[in-house]
Amino acid sequence: MEKDKLPVILQSGRTKFIFDSLETNCDHDYVEYFRKVPNTTFLFTFRVMKTIPTFNIDIVLSVLKTNRVLYKAEDIKGCDLVKNPRMFKNFGRSFTHLVVNGSYFKCPIEPRIYYLQNEPLMSMFPSVHLAGHFQLSMRLKIPNSYQPFVMESTWKYKISRVK
Repeated sequence: MEKDKLPVILQSGRTKFIFDSLETNCDHDYVEYFRKVPNTTFLFTFRVMKTIPTFNIDIVLSVLKTNRVLYKAEDIKGCDLVKNPRMFKNFGRSFTHLVVNGSYFKCPIEPRIYYLQNEPLMSMFPSVHLAGHFQLSMRLKIPNSYQPFVMESTWKYKISRVK
């Protein structure tokens, strides 16, 4: 059994980001699996089983202990993001970093195996961030699907101040 290389620690000035875990999940209908590639730290693979004509993205940042929501963006048009990531100031840079081997994503998303590099970057987080233990969830949804999501990833991380 492979041992994960988490936690990952990044530091910017006096702020330390400690990434504890990354969980992935999928619906097993449109997406058969969504998992880490063996012997890697941040490379993930997923297999699309049915054509996905369009999708939406929900992003939620919450305090882990209390579930208090600090940031929420719902129904981001995924196909618009794929077409032009630069249009989405908050997510464009993170999205282009996720894609492995160029722009394999286009709508409709065709059945095949895909790869994502889900590595934490300092640019993913606001320059001012509260200290504490947090959860960042991202869900991809298909309109009119009977499932609440097609794919989901959840980062759990801590932020502390260095003296």
